[in-house]
Amino acid sequence: MKAWLDFLPIVVFFIAYKLQGIYTAAAVLMASVAVIYGLVWLRQRRLETSQWITIAATFVLGTLTLVLHDERFLQWKAPAVYVLLALLFLGSQFVGDRPLIARMMGDAVDLSPARWRALNLAWVVFFLFAAAANAFVVLHYPQYWVDFKLFGSLGLTFSFIIAQGIWLVRQGAIKDDSPKA
Repeated sequence: MKAWLDFLPIVVFFIAYKLQGIYTAAAVLMASVAVIYGLVWLRQRRLETSQWITIAATFVLGTLTLVLHDERFLQWKAPAVYVLLALLFLGSQFVGDRPLIARMMGDAVDLSPARWRALNLAWVVFFLFAAAANAFVVLHYPQYWVDFKLFGSLGLTFSFIIAQGIWLVRQGAIKDDSPKA
């Protein structure tokens, strides 16, 4: 559910962009991020670090896009966020008692410390690849950047999550929380 929630502002942005253009879409994106993460905050009384990064990047780059009338700020939002997430996951390998992915998934998955580190590094590689793919589209095919932002990023993310799920199942790492009879 969380992954779909995180992609909802992108879907709303995409629709607004196709109907009204970049400046309306930027404002709609900022409003949708405020509403969605505001509701998450009210319900859970916390946001994940990645959500805070998304909020900050959306508001800073969205405001610059609107004030300076330059869509390049929003075009570089996805690559910037992906690089920040890669750095965050990489840094967690060296700070704290567990990598970030273990902190996020530790209640549902049981892995050895070495496998947690490997999974965490897989996320670092994924984020760097996603940043590079988004940057490539912005640089070489800027007319398609909004389409790629929705369909390309969504496809990349869910493909990686499915591959991760298959790997976790093969590791026998998924915890069984069903009641024992």
